[in-house]
Amino acid sequence: MTPDPATAAARLLADYEERYGVPRTPPIPIDEIARAHLLLWVELADDLRLVPGAPGAAGRLSGLLIPSERTIWVDRHEAERSAGRRRFTTAHEVGHWVLHAQGSAAGDSVFCRPNDLHRTDHLEGEANAFAASLLMPEPLLRPAADASGCNIAHLAQRFDVSAPAMKLRLLRLDLLPPWMRA
Repeated sequence: MTPDPATAAARLLADYEERYGVPRTPPIPIDEIARAHLLLWVELADDLRLVPGAPGAAGRLSGLLIPSERTIWVDRHEAERSAGRRRFTTAHEVGHWVLHAQGSAAGDSVFCRPNDLHRTDHLEGEANAFAASLLMPEPLLRPAADASGCNIAHLAQRFDVSAPAMKLRLLRLDLLPPWMRA
């Protein structure tokens, strides 16, 4: 059974903090968590369909996890356009590792298309919920949102995520005032 994504993200963050003694402050060091704590490589590629192990007929990809190689691939063009998007894609693929691939014998790649980052169905929804919980943990986000008056741009910058990801997280945590929900 797959663990609850928010619980799994909180556990990963707590394990990382305990091991490295890093205080929990935003932005969450997703690349360091992937590399040092989970021993996953994060690489960029111009076209993820050309990465060995990628499904060539899948259309354009945003992220790709190859569990057998312990490697996360992120689309270079998306990463250059938005650091927040790169961080979310990395956290999303870390979510696939923690929730779906870690400890399994599965050698199959896990790939995500650009539209997958908005999905709420089973595997993609779980990875999205994990990424949001990891990068914008509720215990950090709630007081920051209160202090800023839910200033989405300020919070997105502070947590180093995209404004759309921040707004969606605030909505899901029911932190946005009604006039900001449209």
